[in-house]
Amino acid sequence: KINQDRGVVHHPFNGSQNEALFCVFDGHGSGGEKVAEYCMRKIPTALQEKGDLRASTEATLEKAVCDVDRSVLRKAEGRFALMCGCTSIIVYLQGRTLWTACSGDSRAVLGYSSKGSIRARDLSEDCKPDDPKEKKRIEKCGGVVSGGGRPGVPARVWANGAVGLAMSRSIGDGEVKKFGVICDPKIRKFEITPAPANDKKADGDRFIIVASDGVWEFIDSQEACDIV
Repeated sequence: KINQDRGVVHHPFNGSQNEALFCVFDGHGSGGEKVAEYCMRKIPTALQEKGDLRASTEATLEKAVCDVDRSVLRKAEGRFALMCGCTSIIVYLQGRTLWTACSGDSRAVLGYSSKGSIRARDLSEDCKPDDPKEKKRIEKCGGVVSGGGRPGVPARVWANGAVGLAMSRSIGDGEVKKFGVICDPKIRKFEITPAPANDKKADGDRFIIVASDGVWEFIDSQEACDIV
């Protein structure tokens, strides 16, 4: 089976040693790895070209993802990503300020020290079809949501009884775009407080995990941080 996951790290980024970019794209469907590969190559460039990333971060993140999605859907006269696509999780660091932009169920997690223990904090929100707001949008557009709420049974979006996409937002997936599956990322902003590098017992932020559901389908955020 083809590995459909792609990841990319840029540091320095945007012409600055003070900025960094971390992305994971998880393809799905026949040809999904090609969509993930396309996003891996295009999104870092788009973020630096589609507006002012430093001054208008949220707007630039959203525009870059949506522009790349439109480009994917136009490729090969729309056949490139009609029945396939990929998730997108972007982590952008500017000094101690961090933004995440999530379209799908790939996730970013912060590992931090607190009172001698490693704790997990989700930096992004999974875009699942059974989330009440996501489900309402999908059903309003004529899509059907099934499953969810039980271990091992993910919620899925169905368009005319076909597709069965396990996320409510993605890049590509042209066939379900008209049924409420959108690319627009959920964007969150954080201020990080790094723990002193030479003090293993001090409180503070230690590391970030950026991964596809190849991790999160099997272990939760806290277990991943414990392993690290």
